[in-house]
Amino acid sequence: MPSSSGGKPETACIEVSGPDVSIVLTQGAINIWLGRKLEKALISRIFLIISQIDGSAEHEKEILCRFEEISEFENNGYILTSYARKGEVYRAIFVVPFSNCRALERFVESISMETEKEDVKITIYWRGGRTRMNMIKEELSRLNCFSTPSTV
Repeated sequence: MPSSSGGKPETACIEVSGPDVSIVLTQGAINIWLGRKLEKALISRIFLIISQIDGSAEHEKEILCRFEEISEFENNGYILTSYARKGEVYRAIFVVPFSNCRALERFVESISMETEKEDVKITIYWRGGRTRMNMIKEELSRLNCFSTPSTV
């Protein structure tokens, strides 16, 4: 599909991947696969890169917790969007804003704990276009854990 300037076609997605992590960047979402036992420092760096390039990026996270814990998540920057009782616990849906350092730190900690048990897939919503997609690709390439990125 041609761009508005009539030049090169608009980039639909960019993928960067390595043996333990794969990231697919599109204009509205970033889909991330993190392999088991991926180092916390690398997880943190990936999410920090995303937050620095687009502070409006966010992730919707479902958490099963006691009612009292909901305010603890809110105090750490998570934004509660809904909750409902599910047996003895509550199913709470939060938005994790990447613009909030505390929320991002807690999110990275939870993802790190999840990758100790299993592979993790995450979708992050953002306002990325071709320029931001390329910026993230360039920053991620500096981490030396990805093979050659591809553009579709």
